[in-house]
Amino acid sequence: MKQWKEEINLLSKELFEVFNNYFLKEIVETDDGYDIKDEELGSMASACTTLEAALSLLVSQRLFKADEKNKEYARALVKSALKRQHSDGALGQPFYILPQQEETKDIAEIGACADALYYLYLYADAKEAKDILLGTARFLDKMKHPEVKGVYYKRPNAKEHDVLNGDAYAGASLMRTYQVTKDKKYHDLAKEVAIHLINRFSVHSENWWPYAEFFDGSVNVGNSLSYQATIVAFGHDILSGLEDKELAKEFQEVLDQAMIKILDCIEQDLPLKEVEPVWWASSWNLCPEVLLALVKQRHMPRAREYALVQLEEITQGVREKGISYFTPPKKEEADPQRTPVTTTFRKASTMAGILSYALMDIEERD
Repeated sequence: MKQWKEEINLLSKELFEVFNNYFLKEIVETDDGYDIKDEELGSMASACTTLEAALSLLVSQRLFKADEKNKEYARALVKSALKRQHSDGALGQPFYILPQQEETKDIAEIGACADALYYLYLYADAKEAKDILLGTARFLDKMKHPEVKGVYYKRPNAKEHDVLNGDAYAGASLMRTYQVTKDKKYHDLAKEVAIHLINRFSVHSENWWPYAEFFDGSVNVGNSLSYQATIVAFGHDILSGLEDKELAKEFQEVLDQAMIKILDCIEQDLPLKEVEPVWWASSWNLCPEVLLALVKQRHMPRAREYALVQLEEITQGVREKGISYFTPPKKEEADPQRTPVTTTFRKASTMAGILSYALMDIEERD
């Protein structure tokens, strides 16, 4: 394990030099601090990507000896993200929307930056991170299914089905809110998510969660390696604060079985269409959430092995292309009137954030 951590750190250091230089170039000075822009989006970055970049800057300083000013930038970016938070607590997606259209509200934006908020609050003294978490908890309260405990609608306009990775995102954010505020109600809500995920595991296919189910129990969208990995990765956030030790043990066993299924699919090198039911999914080695799940499951030797394989591949790509490794391909079918589907900044900040979560998890738990 020691050698594995050293290899992870060496590869990460190389990547964070690139991330750090890129994000520093995108930072702009404002009247009351600093902000960060997403040039391809044509505006300041989204709240979620701003927070991921902020944590990346902190990790660059904390683990890889970047300038101490990184911490100041990180704190300022949390303040900027708070200003972008919607009044109902949502963190909006400004991607692929028409001019003047309200940002898309998807709880993935909340779950994806919950770790960033937690670590920035603890290690950057960013007090506004707590305010953002409390706001997101308020939004999640509106997104709760009125009858089924542990279920959260992923979007306000998608109430006909249960997206399982969306539940995990909600549970992760609620547990991080509990860990920051010590308010037990958030723990108990996250606990309900853990119970729900345990109950829905292997219902349709052995050792799988489907991507989404209808509320009559039937499958809406089938098994997805990347979305199962998302549940494993952010399920660990729920697990990190669970006070019921028997439930924690049961949940860890389920996460283990889910990871074994993921690893089996990786080793069989199955065609993408056999492990991803949605058109937008990418192969496992290109999915940041798979990397995070592999690192958080590092007690399993095969998980450690493939985490290194994936990280080495990403690092080699960045060696060859620099930050343009994260530039998304142009798609002719995209509506030119809309904002981009995704951007270089979004993809780079997602990877930087995910890798930051992995490294901070190693530092905290090992």
